Amino acid sequence: MFKNYLTSALRSLKRHKLFSLLNIFGLATGIACSILIFLWVKDERSYDNFNNSSLYRLSINVTNVEAAVTPLPVAVSVKQQIPAVKDFARLVSLHSIVTIGTKKFDEKDMFYADPSFLQMFNYPLLKGNKATALSRPDGVIITAAAANKYFGTENPVGKIMRIDDDVNGHNYIVTGVLKNVPHNSHLRFDVLLPLITFEKSSNYSYGSPSEWGNSIGYTYFQLNKNSETPAAINSVEKQIAVIASANDPMHTKSTFKLQPVTEIHLHSNLLLDVQGNGNIQYVTIFSLVAVFIVLIACINFMNLSTALAGQRAKEVGLRKTLGAVRFQLIIQFMCESFLVTFFSTLTGLAIARLLLPLFNDLSGKVTSVKLFDLNILLPLLGIATAVGLISGSYPALFLSSFKPVKVLKGLRIFGGQKTFLRNSLVIFQFTIAVVLMVSTLVVHNQLKYIQNRDIGYNKENLLYLQMPQTGDLQSNFQALKAVLSQSAALSDYTLIEHLPTYLTTGTTDVSWTGKDPRLQIVFPHIGADGTFLKTFKIHLVAGRGFNDNYATDASNYVLNETAVKIMGFTPEKAVGQNIEMNGHPGQVIGVVKDFNFKPVQQTIEPLILRYTKQGGFVVIRTSPAKMQPIISQLKAAFQDIYPNFPFSYGFVDQDLSRLYVAEQRMGKLFNVFSIISIIVSCLGLFGLATFATQKRLKEVSVRRVLGASAGGIVTMLTKDFVKPVAAALIIAFPLAAWAMNKWLESYVYRISLSWWMFAAAGAAAVVIAFLTISYQSVKAALANPVDSLRSE
Repeated sequence: MFKNYLTSALRSLKRHKLFSLLNIFGLATGIACSILIFLWVKDERSYDNFNNSSLYRLSINVTNVEAAVTPLPVAVSVKQQIPAVKDFARLVSLHSIVTIGTKKFDEKDMFYADPSFLQMFNYPLLKGNKATALSRPDGVIITAAAANKYFGTENPVGKIMRIDDDVNGHNYIVTGVLKNVPHNSHLRFDVLLPLITFEKSSNYSYGSPSEWGNSIGYTYFQLNKNSETPAAINSVEKQIAVIASANDPMHTKSTFKLQPVTEIHLHSNLLLDVQGNGNIQYVTIFSLVAVFIVLIACINFMNLSTALAGQRAKEVGLRKTLGAVRFQLIIQFMCESFLVTFFSTLTGLAIARLLLPLFNDLSGKVTSVKLFDLNILLPLLGIATAVGLISGSYPALFLSSFKPVKVLKGLRIFGGQKTFLRNSLVIFQFTIAVVLMVSTLVVHNQLKYIQNRDIGYNKENLLYLQMPQTGDLQSNFQALKAVLSQSAALSDYTLIEHLPTYLTTGTTDVSWTGKDPRLQIVFPHIGADGTFLKTFKIHLVAGRGFNDNYATDASNYVLNETAVKIMGFTPEKAVGQNIEMNGHPGQVIGVVKDFNFKPVQQTIEPLILRYTKQGGFVVIRTSPAKMQPIISQLKAAFQDIYPNFPFSYGFVDQDLSRLYVAEQRMGKLFNVFSIISIIVSCLGLFGLATFATQKRLKEVSVRRVLGASAGGIVTMLTKDFVKPVAAALIIAFPLAAWAMNKWLESYVYRISLSWWMFAAAGAAAVVIAFLTISYQSVKAALANPVDSLRSE
């Protein structure tokens, strides 16, 4: 029986080659897209699933500023006073120079960590003892990749590494080698140092009351199994707030939140968070895109199958006359559907594997298609089964419902309601396609706006050098300044503590005359010298900037417009006011125009500039025409002055661009998927137009003989198909406007939706649809009428 069904299905597919190919290619394209997006979504949702589910990270909220880092003493007190907490581990990030013999490495992926970190987290240790590897103050753990980089094929355990983690640096002994950190870990590191070394350093006074207000580390808790209910977690959060408030001498109004480690990657957008986090919004968007593209392909199948119903009506009538029951016919047509789906799945899998490198490049992933991986195979079979059922169910029920008497007498078996259904499905297809096209234009223009908007300073041609934090920085910097001043290609340069691209500093310890004592506001701050405003071309609103020749400027401050407004002053009246920050009194000498120092998703905050002659970066305004010679000159001078420190440079505009990598990838993927949705929609439209033209070929020939023009015939054949596309625009535009406004709400600085975005997408959809339909119409209009009328 099954063999009979299969033979009939193969014959039917062979008989209608064009429609079979359109169905297979359309479904294959939809399945390929769903496979690629499934791999991406699966990877995004897999972050930290290898870790213990009872792990939570503590975050802090101070005056509506939520940060991923918290004070280090909190963890110890919480463990002692809250029974629900089983254990804790803290991390403090470090950027330092690693010296192995005569080789030096600039390492950014480093953490100080508690010994319990290795017990709480599932990062396998290839060499060494988990229980003791981070216990000794001079011990260090490195990953297998770092071990290969530092020591090659030698056994690294017991080897000496020098790490400049404070003013003088320390020698460390390798006590363990970790398996490389999985790509789906929210924590990325190559080196782990014992936290006790940081606590004993001169830069940190452990146990000091002031450290309760100093949020500098990531704090993780492991809760007891019976303490993971929402009510229990909420109770722990409240107890932590009480403990912190009782110990903080500033009595800062803080709230705390425990976030499951498995949710950090997709549900965390905090100040000072780890880099590389994803966005659950994008996961939802692309999951819907995958579903919609598959639905578009399924609609093509249903439309073409019902369009061919007239040609298969007599087959159904004869089968029923010979004794076939409806259930058998349904099985027959479903068999055809699953056969098409089978070929489509194989083709889609081949397309997905072929396009996977390109997709990985666009999405920034390293995914693969493994046929015998159940995590891939089962969802793929699920997709194929769903596509087969969705695509084949309606045609099977529809075709099997024909009455044999009507069919064999040549009576009309279906009327306008089926045409209405097909048109409705075409409307649905193009609605999705147009929504994606409008979204693509909006995302593209928002990214363009981000890159080109005035952020308050000139970001172009700003090259920065990372400065060493060891040795006599000031005397060495004077030597570097002498080199910089001799180059005609370098117009200005400045020494600053932090780059104003994504500023993460902040303090609530700011007071001024007339301040409400209940007011707690986080003030970001930057340490800069006298050439900062000139180098960055920041506009001065009132007063003056710092002057390197004025010794009194060491205790003075420059504010931005937002800070002045919060303090209740005008820019002119703010100049000369006395303020105090972190216990250091001073005078406001100037007010600068607001400029962005964080991503444009965030509003400009109150900023304080303070004078310093020490800094982590030298920023230089250069000439773009002489960039490479300048870099070579700077490298030679830098290595001569700082022979023990690697030369490292970057560009401010590139750093700003990297802040929006996720949005840029989203824009590229939208481009691809909107094109695919149009292509798949047009495949179905082409099939319907082909069928309709073939069915009316004799009518067209008669009209030609009677004098109808080719243009009139093309208009007649195309108008019935252009109408549903036009109707799709009416539905798509409000949907696209709503969806894009929701997406743009995440940006403080954003574009406004413009009529031309909808007009461009609509015009493109109509033109593409018209060209798809008109090919068959023009072909029929220009054909020799004798060929089709010869048999009459």
